Amino acid sequence: MKPKTFEQKLKWNKYTMGVLFFIFLAVSLLAKMGFYPESPFSSLGFCGIIFCGVQFIRIDGLLHNEEKRAQVEVSAMDERNIFIQKQAYSAYAMLSFVCLFVAILVCGFVAPQYAEVLSWVLAGNAVILLGCIFYYSKKY
Repeated sequence: MKPKTFEQKLKWNKYTMGVLFFIFLAVSLLAKMGFYPESPFSSLGFCGIIFCGVQFIRIDGLLHNEEKRAQVEVSAMDERNIFIQKQAYSAYAMLSFVCLFVAILVCGFVAPQYAEVLSWVLAGNAVILLGCIFYYSKKY
């Protein structure tokens, strides 16, 4: 299997942001129509729309501007940046799990109604991190 070029990765990210934009748009519309008004995730749709829109425009700008794309490619492929990113991701994973476990334990005694929400956050965090591990692992 041939490795993807940086431009192919940008195009893939652009398509992904487009799909996520429409998913968040659907979540936002369902919240506005009242399908789940009491959900703590009802504002998720609007925030996701803004994020995906900004990323889509940024990636589209990189695809149309050769100089910016070359600068971003050099920055993204720099070994020092890759090492720093891996260290930061592993530190985030460990700290987020430890902090969420402590928060769930404390909320179990102090405010049990928040412990359920924190448990869902922990489960979502674990799924995202496992997905990242499998997606970004090297295939030999």
